Amino acid sequence: MKSCVFFILIAIMVSCNSYEETFVVSDGIFIEDILIISADDREEIKPYRGNILTDKGKIIFAGANKPTVNGKFTTIDGSGKYAIPGLIDSHVHLNNIAGLHRRLRHKYPHLVEEYFQQLPKSYLYFGYTTLIDVDNYAPGMIENLEKIKPGPDIYSCGRKVQVMNDFEMIMDEYPQQQRYALPFLYDHYNKHIIIPDSIPLVQHTAAHLISEIAKKENICVKTLYEDASSGLQKIWELPSKEIMTELVDEAHKEGLPVIVHAPSYQGQKFALETGADIIAHAMWNWTSDPDKYLNTELPASHAVLLKKIANKKIGYQPTFRTILGEVDILDDTLKNDPVLASVYPKNYLQWLHTEEAKWSKTKILGRPKFLEKTNPEFYHVVRSKFESEAEMFDQLYKAMELKIQKAVKLLADHDARLLLGTDNGAMNMYTHPPGYNGYLEMKHWRAAGVSLRQIFKAATYYNASSFGLLETTGTIDKDKNANLLILRSNPMETIEAYNDIAQVIIHGTLIARDSLSAIHNK
Repeated sequence: MKSCVFFILIAIMVSCNSYEETFVVSDGIFIEDILIISADDREEIKPYRGNILTDKGKIIFAGANKPTVNGKFTTIDGSGKYAIPGLIDSHVHLNNIAGLHRRLRHKYPHLVEEYFQQLPKSYLYFGYTTLIDVDNYAPGMIENLEKIKPGPDIYSCGRKVQVMNDFEMIMDEYPQQQRYALPFLYDHYNKHIIIPDSIPLVQHTAAHLISEIAKKENICVKTLYEDASSGLQKIWELPSKEIMTELVDEAHKEGLPVIVHAPSYQGQKFALETGADIIAHAMWNWTSDPDKYLNTELPASHAVLLKKIANKKIGYQPTFRTILGEVDILDDTLKNDPVLASVYPKNYLQWLHTEEAKWSKTKILGRPKFLEKTNPEFYHVVRSKFESEAEMFDQLYKAMELKIQKAVKLLADHDARLLLGTDNGAMNMYTHPPGYNGYLEMKHWRAAGVSLRQIFKAATYYNASSFGLLETTGTIDKDKNANLLILRSNPMETIEAYNDIAQVIIHGTLIARDSLSAIHNK
């Protein structure tokens, strides 16, 4: 009987030992005894203590067991630290420069060169190992960025799809011939659109445009719907539901998700009804009625729509920084934030303190006059509610911020598919510091009442799955790219953990965070 017990014990020991895997690596990182935090499609996130092994840029093991490792590798003691997937910013404009418009780019080529050389490192400094550019109008620039190492993985939607005489063409005052030269989408359902016979319309069909986007290895399609609920008088064309449905259908044939820029109630209703996959921007424009424009009580119709968006699991990018970046410009204090020294080159930071750098503030302050000129009725109704134009301006922004917070909180309460995107580079605002902007965006979400769990999923799993990247990134699993962050704090306990990065791993290369700082790279 005793001998039987002995052999049973031996069998159990052999069985237990059989779970121990052995690896031989040639260029690896072995992270031992670390708390691993990774999400999946389940609501709950279950961190576990375990080990991670990478080799040749890939994760080859992640689990609670400790494998035997031989070969050439670096060992990291993970005790007291946290491993998470590299972060994803799914809404950036990499061709734009935060703080320099076109004329200034030509005037200061040395600032441009230094900015772009630091740009990839700044994103990595704040843990962003994957970026998605939603309007790649200058692919050569992104190709150059991809050559700068170390740097994040960059994906693109290609050039955004616009119908003729849309909001941007009109507001940016494109010459008509320049509009015809764009890869515009011909909305043959709109009888107001007349295209010269010299333009080959076959090149402007949904099928042709999507084919061109797909064959250039883009991963998404970006389009826009901007109505008059911002207060501007609508003198531009909107896409019809029919042409947008065509565009979405063609994109889905190619496996490409469609993002619709739609910061209004009508725009988000349009996106839902036409089958779009992702909505860019929170619903900060609620109505074009000037008497109700400052109302911050979420209308029942808007709440119903947001709940439908949440229930259908349509991706939703709140992009607080689109609006609050403008607030920071008016406040004029962000340029003194000491964190900027780590993400902006020294010469650029010095230039930010010049009079010339105030162009963006001057531009924003000029909007009331522009509104008075283009839509005087709307302007005077809103203006009459305030003693001064400055007070009106201040209250308009406060109302817009509150509208965003309420919309996003409702979505979060209904477990919507929130996606972390910053609109980085929008309107060339210096208050969109690369990488840091993502951390600021997360803090806005937290202030609005979004849970730490939801923020984590939005910046990792949901971004990866919504853009078809889940095979390579977004979680800590075998065969994924070895894009990882090692944190000193727990992101399930504090938002500040995302600014407490010890090391960044990009494609299996281990980088101390401080080495990515612009201070280090002077």
